[in-house]
Amino acid sequence: MNDAIRKALDDSVKLYSLPQTLAEVLRVVADETSGADDLAKVLLKDPAMTTRVLRVVNSPFYGMGRKVGTVSQAVVTIGMRQITALTLSTSVYGITSNWQSSFDRTRFWRHSLEVAIAARSIGEKAGCKNLEELFVSGLLHDIGLLIMEQSFPEQYGRLWQQHQRQGNLDDLEEELWGTNHARVGQFLLEQWQLPDSICQAVGRHHVTFTLGNDDKELLPAQIVNLANLISHLRIAESHTTESDLHQENRDIIRKNLQLSSDDLMSIEKRLFARTIQESKYLEIDVGSPEEILAEANQLLFEQYAAVESLLDENRRIQKQVAGEQVKTGFLESLRSATSAFTEYVDQTTSSVLHKAQEVRDGIEKGAIVDPTGMVNQSVDMITGQMQAVLSVMTEVKRLTETESALYYDQNYAKEVESRIKQELKSAVETVEV
Repeated sequence: MNDAIRKALDDSVKLYSLPQTLAEVLRVVADETSGADDLAKVLLKDPAMTTRVLRVVNSPFYGMGRKVGTVSQAVVTIGMRQITALTLSTSVYGITSNWQSSFDRTRFWRHSLEVAIAARSIGEKAGCKNLEELFVSGLLHDIGLLIMEQSFPEQYGRLWQQHQRQGNLDDLEEELWGTNHARVGQFLLEQWQLPDSICQAVGRHHVTFTLGNDDKELLPAQIVNLANLISHLRIAESHTTESDLHQENRDIIRKNLQLSSDDLMSIEKRLFARTIQESKYLEIDVGSPEEILAEANQLLFEQYAAVESLLDENRRIQKQVAGEQVKTGFLESLRSATSAFTEYVDQTTSSVLHKAQEVRDGIEKGAIVDPTGMVNQSVDMITGQMQAVLSVMTEVKRLTETESALYYDQNYAKEVESRIKQELKSAVETVEV
């Protein structure tokens, strides 16, 4: 066992040793010979738990349409597993509610409850059966945070402040202790002998999954992971932009669960309202509706700002693309015009050179009289200039046939300019001679 995990659990005796009622509930549920009456007898020993169970069973969430007046009826109505989930959730909340914390405890449970509701909703969409276990997994997914903070209060306080400014929380924890809050939470729940699906879901709620992962045993873990990714009510007061890795993991898990984007969107739309509603029945303090509304407005503003930023970037790219298209079109037109002009100059120059050669042949054969040599000199000058023109046009043609990226290479441009100037200089020198 990692030393940090051992110290965390040793320092958290209250959590390591389960409340008596919860321990008995887990024992009864694990016994296949136990029934609803056995579980009811355990719950009746705890008046506060009995009251809470009856209030939840009679809440609009279950919509029974009739009053459930006894714990035995409640167990029969919603099932032993759901009663276990309810007992576990309220017990852990009660134990930790008075702990001192370096982060906002209300925000912690607000986020935890939202993830729990999201996990149950995703599981329902995905056709899962044990929805109550998904709810418990979601509610307890960050329990390792509470454990580590209780064991290392000063260090975790500094680490949390660093996380608020920048940095992935898991990475910061790993760097300091060689483990993270997800694994600490998983180990604790294993000591409680909770179902392995719950333990695995808590331990893997930050894991990056691969596309096509259809391992049934990891299904709860993927669901809780996705529920955490779509949660908007975060523990940290400062909101950071969702990373590309998180967005990619979200899409991968959604596809693995065979859910559409619309499926996920419909769940997200109802999360705020369900979190507020169910917090009342579970007696979990998630803050006032005004606080949550302010949080929601801040999130909406941040999302609006993000969308505006994306739109601005999109407009900038469109302008850039349009500009590049204009440049490309111009370059293509330039290539066509230069090609036609070069072909014309080639033909004309060849014709002039041909005629110059005929004059030179005439002089040599005596058909043309050139007593002073002026005609021959002029022919040489015309030939030299035509050769210079041909060289320049060759450079221009090569330039227009070059990849467009080279147009913006200053060294290449200077090299071409130098060659052309040299050719023109030679042509001028020939004229002056």
